[in-house]
Formats: sequence, structure tokens, C-alpha cells
Amino acid sequence: MSLISVEFFVFFLITIIVYFILPGKLQWIWLFLAGVFFYWKNSTPVQMLIFLAILLVNYLSTVFVFTVVDVSSEDSAGNHRFLSETTAYRIALITDICCLVVFKYAGFFLRLFNGILKIFSTGMSDDRISSLVAPLELLSPPRISYFILIIIGYITDVHWERIKPLKNPCRFALLASYFPLMTSGPIVEYDQVGTSLFNEEKNHFSYDRTIRGLMRILWGLFKKLVISERFAVIVNTIYSFYETYPGFYILVGASCFAIQLYTDFSGLMDIVLGISETLGIILPENFRTPFYSLSLAEFWRRWHITLGGWLKDYVFYAVQRTRLFTGLRKFCKKKLGRGYEKKYNIPQFLGLLISWFLIGLWHGGGLNYIFGVGLYMGIIIILSELFSPFLQKLVSWLHIRTDCFSYRLFQRIRTFFIFIFGLSFFRASSLTDGFKMWKSAFSLFNPWIFFDRSLYELGLTESEIFIALFSLLLLFIVSYFQHREETAESGLCVRDLIMKQNVVFRFLLFWCLSIATFLWGYYGTSFNAADFIYGRF
Repeated sequence: MSLISVEFFVFFLITIIVYFILPGKLQWIWLFLAGVFFYWKNSTPVQMLIFLAILLVNYLSTVFVFTVVDVSSEDSAGNHRFLSETTAYRIALITDICCLVVFKYAGFFLRLFNGILKIFSTGMSDDRISSLVAPLELLSPPRISYFILIIIGYITDVHWERIKPLKNPCRFALLASYFPLMTSGPIVEYDQVGTSLFNEEKNHFSYDRTIRGLMRILWGLFKKLVISERFAVIVNTIYSFYETYPGFYILVGASCFAIQLYTDFSGLMDIVLGISETLGIILPENFRTPFYSLSLAEFWRRWHITLGGWLKDYVFYAVQRTRLFTGLRKFCKKKLGRGYEKKYNIPQFLGLLISWFLIGLWHGGGLNYIFGVGLYMGIIIILSELFSPFLQKLVSWLHIRTDCFSYRLFQRIRTFFIFIFGLSFFRASSLTDGFKMWKSAFSLFNPWIFFDRSLYELGLTESEIFIALFSLLLLFIVSYFQHREETAESGLCVRDLIMKQNVVFRFLLFWCLSIATFLWGYYGTSFNAADFIYGRF
């Protein structure tokens, strides 16, 4: 059931109508039933059973029902636990990680291991590996990369005694299967949604909240159908035939892919967050005008925010507390002095590399993902921190003003090009193809393509390119107001500014955007409404 379909529209309409009719104590139950139905519609019976089995293991690990009566070895309650709470947590955690590895990354690890075997003149053929991986991909529960992280975060918070476990299994299942989250996130923590998701007080219908939610849904559809799908045509042409389009064409393709991915994923998040907002359940933001970032580190604090936050809370900080890293910090302090953190914070850098490796792996089982949106990004961030004192001295020596628009513009452009280089490997079919593509970029100096109408030969007509550029300008204007309000820390957003206007103006704006989305939406012959890029993970 795609988000962009009549079927989903009917499902959402029924869900929201019944939700606000029901009394408060039954509203969360209705959301649970809607989530189960939504997941059932998007999975096979076997996938549904695997999903339920994963939920069961994790639920039992938190409520801890593993008790038996034992006369010879009794605790104060007369019962003997044959599994400690820590052991139960570890069993659930290992189960979750194994499911993620088997169903999502088995092909990557098999090919990696097979590549090592081939060094010693043994190993299997690629066809044989594909035949082994294909059944696992068919059995993989939909959106496993998202709900597994949500579950791991929850059971870890219970293990760390940050929160109390949900005793009701349906409440636990709702946390993992709330239907807006079962599209492509965001990856929420219990503290972010628990209060609003399980609130037994009546959640009444709100006209203003519904209008705000619908506006956000419409804006997400505009970004996906009008901008992302149109730029995808250029991206597909250049990436598929990068040897035919060398030089500046590669830079155009990489830049267009950044725009395509941003409008696709942020558009999807607008739809998801808008749907949830109409229900009165506020989900955490996943994007905050990332292309206004002054550095790569700031960029990733604004891009896919919930994934970065999850890794920081449950991987980076957890790794830093291990005995190995505690010992490493003591060793560094002994060898490098007490102030080593300011110059060579080796434990922190290693923790960052582990986190960035996992970010790359999460995005897909391939070396191009691990390098492009993983280790490359982490290494650049670490190098920028190491060379920060030198760069500050260089700026001071050259008497460069850093408190002006031109310097901030330089920083944003620099960050954009650093980002799109790594992101280009995300789109490339392999790591090798990614490097071949950039080799092709430096094989020819052809700036004339921007002036001789060569760009009109990449799959879009002149009128379609005009629509793409006009839509991009509109996106820039909206992003400008978003960033201005974020900088001012006013707590407002563009929708707040729109809601302050007269109802006639709001009505005209809504319908203009609706008509533009309907008329300019680029569906094409190969368009698949379910094909959101991040919906594949």
C-alpha cells in the first residue's frame, strides 16, 4: 500500500474518522489495529509471522516472564529465575542484530567472504551467491531497518532503566508498528512518542492542526512528484552512461542526485509527519534545512536527524563506556598528556568511525554505501576537527572576515560539494563505478555544456527543465524562511506564517500548490508510486 495511492488515501481517511469518534481509552487500540492492518497489507504471511516473532522475543525480554518455581534455590518471592534480566536483554539484542544481518546484509557479507576465498582460488560463483540471498530477501519483513532500530532503542532504554517496560503487548506492538513509521521512519525513541501515542485522554479533532498536517502532506507530494521525479530523469541518464557524459556532466549528475534524494526523502518525511500531525501525534523532525550547513558535521546534524541521534545514543556513547575504550582513554592520557582530547581525541575518533561505518552499512549492503555515506563522511569530519586550529590561524593570517555573508556562502558551497562527492557513490552501482565516474569527470574540461543547450539532451524537454528550475526556486524560498525562523529561534515554521494569513489567502495558496502538483507531477512511463528511495531500506 503506497503512500501515493487511492488505497492509502481511503485507509487514512477511515483511520482518522474512526480515531476521533472513539473515546480516549480506545484511540490507541484503533491505531494498533490500523498499524497491524497496514503492515499486513504490505507483507506476505511469512513476513508477518517473522515480524510477530521478533516482537514477541523483544516483548518477553522487557517484561521478563522467565520464572519457574525451584524449591532448592529460592529467591525472596519463592521463585527462581533461570534467566537474568541482562541475559534476556542480550538474547533479544542478538536476535534483533542477527535478523537485520541475515535479512538485509547477508548478500554483502557473503560476497565479502567469497571475495576473500577467491584470493585463495576457491569460493562460489556470483550466481550461486545470488541464489542463496534471493530467498532471504523474499522473507525479509518490510521496513526491518527501521522497526529493528526502534525496538533496539526501546529494549536498551528499559535495560538502562531509563523507562519502564510496556506490560501490555499491544502497546509494545503499536510502538513498533505505528503505521506512519512503517513507511521510512523517522527512527523514534520511546520518550519522543510514548506520551502522545499512549495517552488515554481523549485526543479531539482540531481544524487548525488538520489544515497544518494537510499542508505538510501536500508540500511533501510536491517535492516528491514535481521535483524529485523530474531530477531523477537527469540522474538516471548521466549515471547510466557516465562514459558518454564526462567532465561537468558528472558534476551536474551528482548535484541533481543530491536534490533528487533530498526532495524524495524529505518529501516522504513531510507526508509521514503531516499524517501523524493530523492524528495529534507529533513525530521528531528528520531534516532541518541541511543545505544551509556551514560544515559537514553540521550538515549531518540536519540530515536524517533521527538516525544520527539513534547512533549517538545507542552506539557512540555505549562504545565509549566499554572497558576497551575506558582503557584506551587511560592509555592516551598517560602517553599524550591530560589535554590530549583537544588535539588527538583518539577514543572519540574511533567511536565516530564505528558509527559512520554503521551508517554506511545501514544504507545498504555494499562497499559504495560504506564508503560514500559512511567512512568518507566520518573521515572528513575527523580531519576537519584535527585541522581546525591550523585553518583558524590561516584565516586570521590572511585577514579573512568570517562574520559576513560571503564567507558563510563559501562555507555552504564547500560543504555541498564535499557532501555530493560522497553521496554520488550512494547512487553508483558499485564502488568501482563510483571512482570510474569521477575519473570521467576529470577527463574533459567542458564548461560549454551550460551554454550550448547540451543539458536539454539528458531526458527532459525545455519546458520540463523550466518547471524543475521554477520548483527548485520555490523550494529555496521555503527553505530560506524555514532557516530564518530556525536561526531566530522563534519556534515558528513556514506553516505558522501561512496560518497567520487570511483564510482566502490560505485557500488560494493551498489550491495553487494542489493544482501545480497535479499538473506538473512527473509520473513518466516507469513511475512507481511506492518507489521512495529510503523506502527500500
